[in-house]
Amino acid sequence: MVVLIMMAGYAALLILLSCMDYYLVADYQNRGRERESGLLAEAAEGVEKAAKDLDEILYDIYAKNKNFEALTTLQEETVEYSNAYELFDAMKSRLFLQENMHGVYIFYGAFQKCLFQCDKEIVSFDSQMEIKDRLSVQLSQSRNGGVWQTVVTTDGVFRMLTYKRGNAAVCGVFSMNDRMEGLKHAVGEGAGVYIVEDGMLNGIDGKEDKFGIVEETKKQEKVFRYWRDNQYVYGRRIENSSMWLCMSIPCKIWTYMNVSQLLLLIVTAFSVLAVFWLYRFIRRELVWPLRDLTETMNRIRQGEWNARTGASGHLKEIQEVGETLTAMVSEIEKQKMLSYEETIEKQKAQMQYLQLQLKPHFYLNGLKTLNALTLARDWEKSQELILHISEHLRYLLQTDRELVTLGAELNYVRNYVELQKSMTGRPVVCEIQEEEGAADFLVPTLCVQTFVENSVKYAKLGAPGLELFIQVCVQLLQTEDGVYVDIMVSDNGSGYPENILEEINADAQKGIRSVGINNLKRRCALIYEGKAEYNFYNDGGAVSELILPGVNPGGLEVRGKADERIDS
Repeated sequence: MVVLIMMAGYAALLILLSCMDYYLVADYQNRGRERESGLLAEAAEGVEKAAKDLDEILYDIYAKNKNFEALTTLQEETVEYSNAYELFDAMKSRLFLQENMHGVYIFYGAFQKCLFQCDKEIVSFDSQMEIKDRLSVQLSQSRNGGVWQTVVTTDGVFRMLTYKRGNAAVCGVFSMNDRMEGLKHAVGEGAGVYIVEDGMLNGIDGKEDKFGIVEETKKQEKVFRYWRDNQYVYGRRIENSSMWLCMSIPCKIWTYMNVSQLLLLIVTAFSVLAVFWLYRFIRRELVWPLRDLTETMNRIRQGEWNARTGASGHLKEIQEVGETLTAMVSEIEKQKMLSYEETIEKQKAQMQYLQLQLKPHFYLNGLKTLNALTLARDWEKSQELILHISEHLRYLLQTDRELVTLGAELNYVRNYVELQKSMTGRPVVCEIQEEEGAADFLVPTLCVQTFVENSVKYAKLGAPGLELFIQVCVQLLQTEDGVYVDIMVSDNGSGYPENILEEINADAQKGIRSVGINNLKRRCALIYEGKAEYNFYNDGGAVSELILPGVNPGGLEVRGKADERIDS
């Protein structure tokens, strides 16, 4: 009876152990499947984000860029090349700033001419030319608008987006290789990663469809998962496209603890010591480490990002889960820092964009004036005008500099006034008064010229032919917070209209009018972090006052009369 009781006890224990083991195996497999599905979803989201970023960049050029708009119609060759080069230069800047952009192409001149540049570390020259040829074929067949295309070269798989209108098109390229290789590495050795689009399969390791993936993509709408030939096959459709990202993962005995391992565990359970040992083993190697992992995850979910798992054991899987959790938390912290850095980079890019917006384009009229002087054989005035225009352009092309010396800005203003007088013949007098030592301070580009240009364009005098008088006064203000540069520009015109005064004196840095002034306010806000002050009013004409923190040529903010300075 005792033996029967013991056997019954052993049998019950074995049944309980078998049930528990079955539960753990199933749970482990389910978590493995969810983890693999999550990795695929994460990779697909990365592709979707890359596609979205590329689409936003190209659509912005397609819809708003004046150079691209000019290229859509056939033009004189020099003008066409100038527009293409400026557009290409802007796109190259985007190429260097965007991590999800590995190549840019511009087609113009009825698609017979092309400028392109790619990241040479990712796209070889042969692949660049192959992509160019594929784009040329597509442009000859497609209509206006945006078109996605996938191309496979010796360097791997690339996604291309083309926006076409009229006689021009812009194209961006990003590589799928890093994401596909990263997904393959994340899911483990022996995994396969594939791209399916329009019934065609392409993979890192070849184009052979061993597991019927193409047929499955035709049956499903969004995602699928199935088992075939000892492989788990996953698929996920990329949002807003016909492309599928798929992977196959081999199922190994020791990885998933299948029937063979379960039978081995049952065999060892025929003795009391084995059962007892197995019980302790499960507690030590599975239950406790999993509990510790769960507690660590809960602490992380509650915001304790410095929490680390103390789970220990000899099972490789548990160690990998612990290491993966630690790596995941570290990666999240890293991504947070990258997000902050990305925000700063976006602000810098925005500042450069605002500077580009501020570039005057009236030099085209200057060239017309130069042509008229040349025809009239007035060589002296022609030479003066050429010198003024060259100085004007040289200053404007300093787009990589946020700050210039005040002396350089004032010289630019003098040149601008002389250029206006040469071009329009209008009597303009610009008097500049600057305190000694002020010329060496750094100020934002065009901070004085913006107001002088505003006076030249919009100052209304009582009668035609009257002289426009503009006064620029620069003073240094000593305060408890340091030295400030006070710049005041006034004219003898009719002054600002009331609605304009209300807009430019407001805190907002955007407006439908006074784009130049509002953009200058925005740049000053980014550079000086809210320390710059403005004052606009009418006093016998328009008066514009700009008060800026004093910054010396070394990039240091002046903190007083002495040489006490700190990094700005």
